[in-house]
Amino acid sequence: MMWNRIGALIASALMAIASLVQAHEGEDHSGASLATSATASPTAPLYVSIETQFLARIETSRVRLETVPRTLRVLGRTLIRSEREAIVTAPQEGRLIATSDYKIPALGELVKRDQIIAIVEESIAAPDLVTIATERARAASELRQAEASLTLAQREYDRLTKLAGVVTDKDITAARNTLEVAKAKRDGFVEQVALLDAASTTGILAQKRRMIRAPLDGMIARTHVTLGENVTRDKPLFQIVDTSELLVEASVFENDVAAILAAQRAFFTVEAFPGESFPARLISRGATVDERTRALPVLFAVPNAAGRLFGGMFGRVYIETGSEVSGIAVPKSAVVDLDGQPMVYVKTGGERFTPRPVRILERLSDRFLLADEGVLKPGDRIVVQGIYQVRMSKPLPAAGDSSVR
Repeated sequence: MMWNRIGALIASALMAIASLVQAHEGEDHSGASLATSATASPTAPLYVSIETQFLARIETSRVRLETVPRTLRVLGRTLIRSEREAIVTAPQEGRLIATSDYKIPALGELVKRDQIIAIVEESIAAPDLVTIATERARAASELRQAEASLTLAQREYDRLTKLAGVVTDKDITAARNTLEVAKAKRDGFVEQVALLDAASTTGILAQKRRMIRAPLDGMIARTHVTLGENVTRDKPLFQIVDTSELLVEASVFENDVAAILAAQRAFFTVEAFPGESFPARLISRGATVDERTRALPVLFAVPNAAGRLFGGMFGRVYIETGSEVSGIAVPKSAVVDLDGQPMVYVKTGGERFTPRPVRILERLSDRFLLADEGVLKPGDRIVVQGIYQVRMSKPLPAAGDSSVR
């Protein structure tokens, strides 16, 4: 029963809508004051109310004449300098350990040259107890002899130093060297006896540790081991790279080779940092044009002290060629492509914006230089933000501009 009542209500609503459509059929709903964008000229003035400009945050900026160096733009890719990259390997078999003063560096951590970045400990198994006892007795005997030699060497050195001025400096230096050698021998036998004493109870003759130091300043780019892992000799442990300066490789078509020969300055840009450029320095160029691509390889150096760039990033290199060109400078955000034609939107009234076709002379890292052909003049205000909202607005009526303030 309830479903029948609901069905009847829906049917009544549909009939009412159909009646309204028939009653208004043939009426013009396009609006008398504004024309449709489909029939308007691409350069017809557009109407954007003050309210819309405020809500859409539409911003304009005055254009100006500017003279800039002619610029060649090519694609480039960053590389790590080979002399600033190192693979650190294990010098011996053993286990990777940590101490209270040392921890394995993490991925991305910065390290300094000669900083300890790994400790590999090798355990040497002891022979049987009889052999240990024999070796211990021999070492103890040699230790007593070394101590006697050290005593004699110390006496001789003390005697000669008291005769300074009578004996030659050469004799004193020789005595000092003999004393140092005697001390080293004594210390070696003391350590040997201690190791043999420990081996008689632990079964381990020695634990040989090797400190591994960073060969250069840089960042840990890769880690191949974990704490406590057993490693073999020459196993890769870390990759360290110094990215304080990167290389950028690029190719210049043979028609543009003259621009490279006259290059004054260069800049590198990446999409990760829009509106920013990094100074680049040409350091080398190839000697042969590639037969297949008809391009000459070139190489730039880019400072990267802040570490914002990484190896393998793609970007564009802007090369200033030395000659100059003048035109209208506008931000890149002010130019849009309309079916292959670059366009800007000029504010010609309080609520009036006029599209104008332009020709790009130079594509700089942060702006375009447009041809000075009378389309724009210094002081014109063009849209630099909110251009999409302006572009989608309806044209002004052809009859007049009564709505423009």
